[in-house]
Amino acid sequence: MALGTSFSFLESCASMPVFKASESDRIISVPIDKFLISNTVLVRTAWLSYDVLLVKKSEEIFNAIYLKCSHQDNILSATKTGLFCTTHGSIFDLDGNAMKEPAIDPLKKFKTVINNNTIDIYMDL
Repeated sequence: MALGTSFSFLESCASMPVFKASESDRIISVPIDKFLISNTVLVRTAWLSYDVLLVKKSEEIFNAIYLKCSHQDNILSATKTGLFCTTHGSIFDLDGNAMKEPAIDPLKKFKTVINNNTIDIYMDL
């Protein structure tokens, strides 16, 4: 990866909204209004070891990506443009695809369903 590309990736590390969720029947519900200022929201719960990044791709499509590196299970840092493993340098896009090794496998994604004014994330761990 070119130095300029790496710099612009890290340069976009602005804070994003964090939603502290509770879980009911393995479903996390995130209010749609959490996306008023950003297309990405970090979802945090007391019972998950890693955060979930909820990405608004369009009005009907949301990605829920588990922020656990597919290389060696390290925590990923999320930016508005991608995901980065600070331990070994793997980079993932906002669809969870590995863009830079050592990780080659995609990240775990959860099913999402729009339900009235929420996005429901189905936690199938």
